[in-house]
Amino acid sequence: MNENNPYQTRLAVNKSKRSSTSAVTSPATAKQTQTTYRKKKPVGKMLLFGSVSLAAYALLISNEALVTNTYTLGGWWAALPVGTAFGFSFIHGAFASNLLSVLGLEPKKA
Repeated sequence: MNENNPYQTRLAVNKSKRSSTSAVTSPATAKQTQTTYRKKKPVGKMLLFGSVSLAAYALLISNEALVTNTYTLGGWWAALPVGTAFGFSFIHGAFASNLLSVLGLEPKKA
């Protein structure tokens, strides 16, 4: 990468290296190169975790009295709110991660 431009992408560097060579690429080679840079978007996973997240929130809200009575029993029952928080965190985090991937927002690779 160019030291003067830290925002230059690897793809741009690869293109500049390819354009400086005298080799001619065939359409098949160009298509193969294009597909190596594309990543399949996890739309199915996003929809799955989004629907599970919505269902979990709906279930929690619709059974508010049962949840409150069960979670306030004390003793070993005190582990239920912690487990529920971990479950909601995992499901919501997986949905958010897949949503960002579908939108094309990926972390920059070093």
